[in-house]
Amino acid sequence: MILCFLVLLKLRMKSSLVCQFGLSRSGLYAVAEWYVAGIAKKCKQFPGGCVDDICFDADRSKYRLVTLEALRLEVLRQGLERCREFDAVHWIQLRDPYNWFSSLYRGITSGSVRWYGPVTLDKWKDYARLCLESDQWINYNRWFGDCEYRRELSAKFGFVQNCDGEPWQHIPARGGGSTFDRKKFENQAQQMDVLQRYIHFVDDPSWRNQFDSDVIFLAEKLFGMERPW
Repeated sequence: MILCFLVLLKLRMKSSLVCQFGLSRSGLYAVAEWYVAGIAKKCKQFPGGCVDDICFDADRSKYRLVTLEALRLEVLRQGLERCREFDAVHWIQLRDPYNWFSSLYRGITSGSVRWYGPVTLDKWKDYARLCLESDQWINYNRWFGDCEYRRELSAKFGFVQNCDGEPWQHIPARGGGSTFDRKKFENQAQQMDVLQRYIHFVDDPSWRNQFDSDVIFLAEKLFGMERPW
């Protein structure tokens, strides 16, 4: 009886600490909202969190969702290791490089996104290589566009609502909405053309030259997506 109670307690503790890792403009806050709605629990969220935020709440029955953005590779590894130590629910979230870099590029040039360091795909490659080694990652492209994929994830996460794979239509306020559409499609997020953003920059040589053979390989392996030009 005592052993069974301890096992159940551990499972509850495991599910109350949730961490997502990803890059800005990868749909992190939309997926976070979808997750919180799906578990139907009060959840304290830590947007723009750091590795030290990866810990249980003082009341371990309270849910805690930490979003960690654009970490350096060594810090990202530390965060993932800390999640394993706490037995936290966690994932890396990745968007394909062509549309991700388009959204980032648009945000930086318009002044709506702050990005520190060179504007390259180096961080994307770091995250992508970790995804190749793990099954603990969310393919943002599929989450946005694939009903069955959302259904699989909802089952994996133990959702009590939003279990039928219906799309998430709300546009989170954090980050100012889409770098292309802002909040134009509020509560109609599926109307945003998030999987075709690259067409805005495909004729820009300075943008196109960022996609080296490593990026092209990783995009094909993780997203089944060939270079779109």
